[in-house]
Amino acid sequence: MEEGVFVGRERELQELHKRVDDALSGKGEICFVTGEAGSGKTALVRHFVGQALAADPDLVVALGSCNAQVGAGEPYLPFREVLAQLTGDGEGRQAADRTTPENAGRLRAVVVRSVQVLVEVAPDLIDVLVPGASLAGALGKAVAEKVGWMDRLEAVLKKKDRQGEAVVEQSRIFEQYTAFLQQVSARTPLILFLDDLQWADDASLGLLFHLGRRVEAGRILILGAYRPNDVALGRGEERHPLAAVVHELTRYRGDVTVDLDAIPETASRRFVDTLLDAEPNCLGPTFRQVLFRRTGGHALFTVELLRELKERGDLVRDGDGCWVEGPSLDWDVLPVKVEGVIAERIGRLDQDLQDLLTVACVEGEEFTAEVVAQVEALSEREVVRRLGDDLQRRHRLVSELGAARSGGLRLSRYRFAHALFQQYVYGGLDAAERACLHREMGQAMERLFGAETAAVAAQLARHFDEGGIPLKAAAYRLQAGQGACHMSAHHEAAAHLSRGLELLEGVPPGPERIQMELGLQTLLGTTLITTFGYAAPQVEEAFARARTLCHTLGDPPQVIPVLFGLCLYHMVHGEIRRARDEGERFLPLTRQAGDVGYEIGCHFLLGAITLYQGELERARRHFEEAAALHDLDRDRDLAHRLGNDPVVASLLYLSWTLWFQGYPEQATARMEEGLRLAEVLGHPHTSTLAAFFASTFHQLVRQWPQCQAEAERALALAGRGRFPFWQAGCTMLRGSALARRGSGDEGIAVLQEGLDRWEATGTRVALPYFRARLAEAFLGAGRRQEGLDALEQSFFHGEEVWWHAEQHRLRAELLLLAPGNEAEAEIALHRALAIARDQKAKSLELRAAMSLARLLRPLGRASEGQDVLAGCYAWFGEGLDTADLREARDLLEDFRRHGGKQS
Repeated sequence: MEEGVFVGRERELQELHKRVDDALSGKGEICFVTGEAGSGKTALVRHFVGQALAADPDLVVALGSCNAQVGAGEPYLPFREVLAQLTGDGEGRQAADRTTPENAGRLRAVVVRSVQVLVEVAPDLIDVLVPGASLAGALGKAVAEKVGWMDRLEAVLKKKDRQGEAVVEQSRIFEQYTAFLQQVSARTPLILFLDDLQWADDASLGLLFHLGRRVEAGRILILGAYRPNDVALGRGEERHPLAAVVHELTRYRGDVTVDLDAIPETASRRFVDTLLDAEPNCLGPTFRQVLFRRTGGHALFTVELLRELKERGDLVRDGDGCWVEGPSLDWDVLPVKVEGVIAERIGRLDQDLQDLLTVACVEGEEFTAEVVAQVEALSEREVVRRLGDDLQRRHRLVSELGAARSGGLRLSRYRFAHALFQQYVYGGLDAAERACLHREMGQAMERLFGAETAAVAAQLARHFDEGGIPLKAAAYRLQAGQGACHMSAHHEAAAHLSRGLELLEGVPPGPERIQMELGLQTLLGTTLITTFGYAAPQVEEAFARARTLCHTLGDPPQVIPVLFGLCLYHMVHGEIRRARDEGERFLPLTRQAGDVGYEIGCHFLLGAITLYQGELERARRHFEEAAALHDLDRDRDLAHRLGNDPVVASLLYLSWTLWFQGYPEQATARMEEGLRLAEVLGHPHTSTLAAFFASTFHQLVRQWPQCQAEAERALALAGRGRFPFWQAGCTMLRGSALARRGSGDEGIAVLQEGLDRWEATGTRVALPYFRARLAEAFLGAGRRQEGLDALEQSFFHGEEVWWHAEQHRLRAELLLLAPGNEAEAEIALHRALAIARDQKAKSLELRAAMSLARLLRPLGRASEGQDVLAGCYAWFGEGLDTADLREARDLLEDFRRHGGKQS
């Protein structure tokens, strides 16, 4: 980011200085500099940063760039670069060198403090956004020990090593990254410059929005730059996510943009004049007007056209050293677009330099000298010489970024002077040459990175894709998808995996293709559970295709995760009996394979299935077996492998089961155990599941404030993770709690909205339960017929019977809202009692007994109802202070005091 000539832009500079002054005073700011390619965004920010650094000796600047070549396929890329600079990672030192030598020194000075803060408040970012092994190396062990926290760093690294490929919840990444920046900025004010945000991945934009809402608490200025035309085009068929981020931040903070495309003509003309007058000249009004008309004040075009005029001899120096018009100046033969200027500059290069740029442009706007050397069959020293002496210092077409380290490799990184130079050279390649160079580029990167290709998997996938080697490209898409899942970037992972499958369509049939497709389909199915929901048709399609592939291969060990995915899909889709048949065939396979993780998963599934079928004791055994098999150190990756952690799910399902069976205190203990485990694991999908299940437990126990609080916590988690299944479920829970806490109409509307969204995900499981909860809300609002209609719908799903006792009880209560229905209501309540007793669901039996006792009392049969309730209540030996048992005790006491008369 070293600055060349800069002129004009006084108004824009004034706006940026106002922003940084606010940030330095503790009122953190965020601002976007927008404009099309060549409009001067980077030059403006360079000049501003230089002025800001000169004005404040404590200020530090960190840079992050998005990648046009891999686009949204590199999760958190700009924020990884920023973090690397602040913590002294090798790639961070390289990026630091792109600012100024003074700023690079300041960054080195804050490394010790930054790593200390990282260890203390953001340990989950280690080995996710910054390599853990590089942190101690960046400081030197002696320095770390001197400041007294080397032991803590080593403890974090050992814990990470034990956990292996543990997935970090996205909300934790957001919160810890924010906390890290806030604490660092408490001592050292920061400017973060994030360039080319039009290429940013969804995860980065999510973090950017999170920071934008919380940056006020730190001495931080976040500067973003992007091209609005690229954003306006959208992403795929959807709105570009950056547009939504900028819109929401504008709504929250006011105007957050400095638009260089909106500069008035007078300011653009002033820019041209100021640029000309940066050197002594005798160029008159006519020349200036013609130059302005030709370039329109476009920054890059103006600068490059002036350079072209000087190199052609159309502008010359007079005897006093002033620039004047040359005798050969002919505007008609000069380029009319910036691309024409670039073409003439490139065309004047020696052929060997043109060849070098041709190879470099295939890697991207940023490129690696060692890769270019391998493709060109030149020595690394010769390539570095040509890049430095010729293309950088003489022709000013590239700039050195410095050295980067990847594992044991030291790589020399360079960048085109402007993205338009790279785009021009790349656009000039014909299809055959482009494909050939991409193949050679991919092969060179494979040789360089060896066993560490995971760091560049997205780039390798692109090169082999463009190079016409689809099988290898698909393999790297799978690797990139696995890396994205590790960072909870599920949408990015799904995009990689889907592209991998598209690539395989061009690969001839054979065992290698089948194996590759199996890996892609299996991971895609698991990923789509997160992004669409368990019962989405895309999930079934992925796992069904994977099952067919397994059959073709003779059912290899890879069939186990496929069968698990299919069984889970069928259960959530409401095909309970089919799911049970599959699960009971699947369980022995897990034992034969010695796969304890999927054995735990199968017990979780069979437990859930038998619970929904009303077989509480069998369900309890499965859940307890899942918990008994669990070993935390061994099974930390289960959530990553299965989509969520089956032990957390089993413990929370077990809490429901124990409550049904009449053990509310044991149920509460298991619920709390499940929540603690979810917190330890920090897996985003599992954390959301845990909050949903805990909210449902509080709903069962009639703890309505806790039910609403957990539902809203789960909704926040589901929103951050973009989990539509859980968003729908938590919306229903919140609606139910609202209705029971006095907001009847609002609660009913929210509950109905959640039901619609639940069904939209393809989900059929638990529909009877939630339709009955809607009927219960109508009951509370006195809306009898609507409640009966909802309840009738709740009986449509015949395979799921776990809530039948309560459904019949609610029907009786709704019937009794109108006189003359006592006989029919009594039949419904006896049916509820019979079902609850058959299932050994003591808590539901108690509720049915209370409703029956209230019904029989005014009918002159009080003792009959009292006997039924007393016998049921006497069974309970714990949880006597829970809502149902307190209500039953109070009712029995009322019977004892008043007999058949109601008090």
